[in-house]
Amino acid sequence: MSLFAELTVRPEIARTGAAHVRAVMESGTVPRRTKELCALMVSWLNACEHCVSAHSDYAVELGVPQAQLDALFDYARSDAFADAERAALSAAVALTREPRALPPAVRAALEAHYDEGQRVEIVSAIGLFNYLNRSSNALT
Repeated sequence: MSLFAELTVRPEIARTGAAHVRAVMESGTVPRRTKELCALMVSWLNACEHCVSAHSDYAVELGVPQAQLDALFDYARSDAFADAERAALSAAVALTREPRALPPAVRAALEAHYDEGQRVEIVSAIGLFNYLNRSSNALT
């Protein structure tokens, strides 16, 4: 059973959660595929099997090549990723492992590739999927 199916016992939480996902993932100027790669990385780090499966499928639907998905967990050394994607993925790893702050080098990489609004989008996606993964792992 999916997290949103579980949340239907509290429809207001399910409704606002779904709206938050849409707002974070479907608005802004950061490519949706970059946000999906971050969601997939966060889901993998949190061992949320349902979310890994779902976000792998979403990434494929968005045109992420299988070779890039196969290289995701070695993104820092893979030439399958642009520097901007590496910066976003580094933030996903850093904030999932240590949620108190971005390391200075990770922050600098984000600032080099993304404007302030885009950084908000990326950090919001990372935070959202940490919440969703952890809730899913607890409830499903």
